[in-house]
Amino acid sequence: MNDIKKEDRQRYRFLIEFDGTDFAGWQRQIDSTRTVQSEIENALAQILQQKVTLIGSGRTDAGVHALGQVAHADLFLANISPQKLLSSMNSLLKADIHIISLNETSSDFHARFQAISRSYRYRIERNRHPLLRRYIWTPQYIWNDEFVIPAVELLIGRHSFKSFCLQRPGEEGYYCTIKSAKWEIDNDGVNFLITADRFLHKMVRGLVGALIDVGRGRYSLDEFNQLLDNPKRNGAVSVAPPHGLTLMRVDYP
Repeated sequence: MNDIKKEDRQRYRFLIEFDGTDFAGWQRQIDSTRTVQSEIENALAQILQQKVTLIGSGRTDAGVHALGQVAHADLFLANISPQKLLSSMNSLLKADIHIISLNETSSDFHARFQAISRSYRYRIERNRHPLLRRYIWTPQYIWNDEFVIPAVELLIGRHSFKSFCLQRPGEEGYYCTIKSAKWEIDNDGVNFLITADRFLHKMVRGLVGALIDVGRGRYSLDEFNQLLDNPKRNGAVSVAPPHGLTLMRVDYP
């Protein structure tokens, strides 16, 4: 690999879509486990013949999808345009990753630290759909949406989500500000839509599991509220499976 000086590199911003089914999450692992970050870094290294570190807006779990993941990398493009690099990457990457756009950005842009919000969608269906099984959760019990909606409304604002997440090395504090949360009902099921300044490890999946438990009467609304008002580590909530979850977008100032 070519040894490129830092001052010769330009920062580029990536917009990425991926099907997370066959990945062990976003972040590169020590071993050869397949991750989204490692696949893109390996493609860039092959094309550019230089070592590349790709920084994402956040880590997604194994099986979680994305329509709007944002990342950045410092690259030296000597004999290739960004448009040609984009085309070459998409030709090289497997069908479960697509680089939507690649644009030059300022040297101080940071995909993770400058993000002001992230938005997720979790899809729940009432009936099984084999062709959609990679992207939906079909709970094996009936729930009442009218019980769930008041619980969703309690999420708005700043709370500790200690009860709904798993601790991960490097995470500090459990407080997040929920900017919007919606339980959108349609003929086939529900879209749970949530936007926050940050998310903790498995937090959205923990919320979905707990909300469905409210809907089926396992928790009362007051008991759900207690999980917010009196948080406890790993609060014994059900955790929804990863395949229903999609990172929709990341917003910046």
